[in-house]
Amino acid sequence: MTAHLLALLLSTAPVGLWHAALVPTSEYPVYFDVRIAAGKGGKLSGALVNAGVESPLSSVTWDGTTLVLAIASYDMTITAAKAGDALEGTYRRTVISGVAEVPFTASLTAPPLPPAPSNGRSLAGSWSVEVGGAPGKVEKLTGVFAQKGAVLTGTLLSITGDYGALHGWFDGERMLLTVFDGVHVYRYDGELLPDGTLAGEYRSRTSPPISWKASRLDARAAASNLPGGFEIVRAKDPKAPYAFAYADAEGKVVSSSDPRFAGKPMVVSFMGTWCPNCADEAPVLGDLAARYGAKGVGFVSLAFEYTDDVERNRRQVKRFTERFGVTYPVLIAGTTRTARETAAVMPLEGFEGYPTTLFLDKAHRIVKIHSGFDGPATGERHAKVKREFEAAVKGLLGTPD
Repeated sequence: MTAHLLALLLSTAPVGLWHAALVPTSEYPVYFDVRIAAGKGGKLSGALVNAGVESPLSSVTWDGTTLVLAIASYDMTITAAKAGDALEGTYRRTVISGVAEVPFTASLTAPPLPPAPSNGRSLAGSWSVEVGGAPGKVEKLTGVFAQKGAVLTGTLLSITGDYGALHGWFDGERMLLTVFDGVHVYRYDGELLPDGTLAGEYRSRTSPPISWKASRLDARAAASNLPGGFEIVRAKDPKAPYAFAYADAEGKVVSSSDPRFAGKPMVVSFMGTWCPNCADEAPVLGDLAARYGAKGVGFVSLAFEYTDDVERNRRQVKRFTERFGVTYPVLIAGTTRTARETAAVMPLEGFEGYPTTLFLDKAHRIVKIHSGFDGPATGERHAKVKREFEAAVKGLLGTPD
């Protein structure tokens, strides 16, 4: 393509900050922003943006008619075309049940916000949140919200990580929070009741709505509303060495008994390439591996994928390692359906999901296990979990915190 044609093509590219929505149903869109920019050589780049937290796109392509946005490690694409001043298309991603598809729209005009609450009400602070009403099927969360005028931001915390950078509004009576980061397609609608509690409906992609309710927490109650990350999962036999042997993306089997790990403490993370919380954890593990690998700590991730398609899983692991510059082995340990039956998970009690990170001593006995990971959307909690991980690694080496 000549420079003239490239310049002409780029002149029509949809560069800018697009205010977008996924529309599982017309009444309940999930809002986010898409930032598209042109760099040197006319290469397009972009990110999904939620409350200032960006999820970089792995590629942005424009052929003059069709825009394709991708996060390859999530196996997700948004394909759209211009419709007047708007963009219209479809979000697609591989999920456990197959391929999910949701309509996508975007405009350069931001959707209107309601006015700030005239009654001075605010949802800022911590909340105890319960999602679902059926016995034994209630998920307990901690909501952490901030409010400026009508703008409401924050996240929800669970024992497997956070729900990403939620954002929306509160008008003094009703509230809305949504997020889309390439994987999460979440919407919370609610209202403030006369007794000061919140109640409403939660939607995830195209699933039927689920009821939720919340009550305020003071600082002490907020700290104990959920168990700490190191309090959830434990080893069935703490004296037994933890062992693994799985193939990497090239088909080479890597084992805990390999000479490179002999007599070394280890950090073993259960993850999935589809998992945003695992994506948040990956840079932290990468930094620890860079600083403590040379001091004798081994690092390995065990991937549990949505499908049993070997070639697809190898491709996704390669994409994940390229995205985060992972230098330690990432091994394919199984699928999310069968994870609990694998030799990797069976030595554990209380396993809840991904990521789950094991800290092993020099004899490869499990010293600590951390469930979940609090990402950048959690603010100070993110800084805290990074400090805790480093302290755990130093503890494996017998060095002071």
